[in-house]
Amino acid sequence: METTGENLFQVKKERSYISCLVNGCSYGFKHLGMLLRYIWPSLALATIIPIPFVFFYAAQVDAILRKWVELGYVPNVTLKVMRHDIEKCAGRSAITILLGILMLPFVLFAIACLVMPIFWGVKYLWGVLVFLLIFILTLPMVVVVMQIGYSDVPLKECFSSGFKIAYRNFGKVFAFEFMSALLGSIIVFLGSIPYQIIFAVCQQAYKGWQVGDVVDLPLMFPLYAVLSIFVLFAVILVTVLVFSFSRCLMWGSLVYEVPTESDTHS
Repeated sequence: METTGENLFQVKKERSYISCLVNGCSYGFKHLGMLLRYIWPSLALATIIPIPFVFFYAAQVDAILRKWVELGYVPNVTLKVMRHDIEKCAGRSAITILLGILMLPFVLFAIACLVMPIFWGVKYLWGVLVFLLIFILTLPMVVVVMQIGYSDVPLKECFSSGFKIAYRNFGKVFAFEFMSALLGSIIVFLGSIPYQIIFAVCQQAYKGWQVGDVVDLPLMFPLYAVLSIFVLFAVILVTVLVFSFSRCLMWGSLVYEVPTESDTHS
């Protein structure tokens, strides 16, 4: 547990993307036990029924991050204590999720365009150009989502300021998102091992059934399959929770304004 005078952490501060990633993840992991005690209701519900409880989960995450930005430390709070804060940012958190859902088809299309030359030859090199165009246009939305989730800036200004900040720090934002995606993918892959094992067993059982073999799976096998899916969802949500501290630090680094000479002497 932290108190007001202990371990204060300045979120809005100029940092490198590596520093944001490392410090944010280590801070989130350090407080993971306390965070899980606060967020377990929405995490459990979102694991079992992702829609609509993932919106509740996002609101809880954004509320505690806003408290971190405000106080400089993560308080040992409960769902009851944070109720007002969660209600306050629930609408903006929902908008960030909806924006992510809307951007997903463009991202998948861009990835498809990127791999076309690999599978169908050099004549599809135009796919790389399409990928780059979509990439340049959509990456700033990452900062827009940060602005909406972590600040009280009016929504219209979130888009304008988000795009300006993103294009001014394009390389930094790209490097941070790439490293976050890479590390997050590794963690989620490890968490998906139980599901991969169950899936491989199902494939082998199906192939055997096709050739006339008797399928003799354990009686509890369906339960194991369901549990493996729940474990995968839980790992994803916990990973998002920990990495959200890095994203908040990245946002703080982007919006941080270096004090002017007059400010330092005032």
